[in-house]
Amino acid sequence: MSSLGHFQVLVFLYALLLFSAESRKTQLFETESSADDGAEYENDGHTTVDERDVPLLYLEKKIQNAPVGSPQRQEAEKNLLEEINHRKQIDQNIIEILRLSLKRTNVFDLLTSTRTTGQPLVDDWDCFWTLVKSFKNQCGAKIEYDMKYTGALANICNMGVNVKQAVSAIEQACVH
Repeated sequence: MSSLGHFQVLVFLYALLLFSAESRKTQLFETESSADDGAEYENDGHTTVDERDVPLLYLEKKIQNAPVGSPQRQEAEKNLLEEINHRKQIDQNIIEILRLSLKRTNVFDLLTSTRTTGQPLVDDWDCFWTLVKSFKNQCGAKIEYDMKYTGALANICNMGVNVKQAVSAIEQACVH
């Protein structure tokens, strides 16, 4: 199998993983998918993409436009694969952070749950900013994709978890 074949298989498997994870989450927690799930959706006849996925689409276009076997295409494929792997790692990290912080295994509902309208995002802003900073520093989080999990970090603070315990969970989860 050529390197392109391996690459296509990896991209397909990642897409399947995302679809399966979303399906499991929907089945387990009876939540509805939203525009925030990174999926493309139709809006007045135009395809709209979550802004976090723009880097993926950019790299995908670079691959499509570069000649097969060219250095430009190989570089774009490498960069896309690195971005996909980074996202998978961050997804795994945040789940582990929630599990370690809250000492429970069923944490998927906390990935996307938000407070009711009228309530502030977080009660303890010092806790929140400490966790965001720690997440960014320890996990190598970037703004585009990874910070979509700030709501999960806010949930940790809102559940009254000790800040030092939560920072320790981030450090443990993000050890590479």
